[in-house]
Parts: sequence; C-alpha cells; structure tokens
Amino acid sequence: MFRFKAIFGGNLRSRRFDNQTVELLIKCAALNRMIQIAKPDSYQVEA
Repeated sequence: MFRFKAIFGGNLRSRRFDNQTVELLIKCAALNRMIQIAKPDSYQVEA
C-alpha cells in the first residue's frame, strides 16, 4: 500500500463506485507491470 499511495496518491478521481473499481484495477496492473520491469533477472551460479 505504501508504494501504491506513493506513486498514485491516496485518492481516486472517479466518483461512481463502478468506475473506482476499474480505476483501481488499472492502477494495480500498472504497478505490477512497473515492478515486473524493474525486477532483475536472477539465475543460479554454479560454484
């Protein structure tokens, strides 16, 4: 929740509940995509 609020703010722009639901789904998808892009590729190193 901290990362979500830090990026998108703590309020919604939509007034209707149905639109707020869609707005949150879109914001969550965008946040998940940003996390996925920034995550480094990990692989096992043989010793």
